[in-house]
Amino acid sequence: MRQLTLLLVLCLGCTPQQPTIPYDAELRDGTVIFWEGGLLVKPILRNTDSDITHAAIILYRDDEPWVYEAVPPRVHRMPLADYRKVMAERLRESRRPMSWYTMQPTSAYTSHELISMLVYADSQLGRPYMLRGWWKGREVRGIFCSQYISNIIEQSGKIKSDHFHESPGSLRMKLSPFYGELSAP
Repeated sequence: MRQLTLLLVLCLGCTPQQPTIPYDAELRDGTVIFWEGGLLVKPILRNTDSDITHAAIILYRDDEPWVYEAVPPRVHRMPLADYRKVMAERLRESRRPMSWYTMQPTSAYTSHELISMLVYADSQLGRPYMLRGWWKGREVRGIFCSQYISNIIEQSGKIKSDHFHESPGSLRMKLSPFYGELSAP
């Protein structure tokens, strides 16, 4: 009970919800962005049997969509509109083919699930980005993209994260039963 009270106190004023006036009607709270291709595609494909190279998640705060992701040097969040601009620039500058698409929940997360997801997502902001956990096979100080996103979604109770073993491809497979695929945001 004490943990629930603490959770509610921490989240007062930041209760996540589907926006009343949607910023982007087709992107729900919990939509996951997947990237394919880019510079890391060969080592990721070799180690995971998937060409999915990155994962990020959209969570709403005060009716605005924010993208949470783990990338060098640290876990951060940015407004979706800014993320789209940055990613469009990266696509133009990339020396290797890259593309992205989204998967969104087929039914909305509950307020309780979203609060749990946001509390965890925010608690990790500033954490160093590291792939070392994947390579060493154990938890380390840092976190990588699919580990971060699966840990966020695990807070909802919908999946069980494999933590430092979670690849973008394995995360996508876990989401398939209750997420639908969309084109690039």
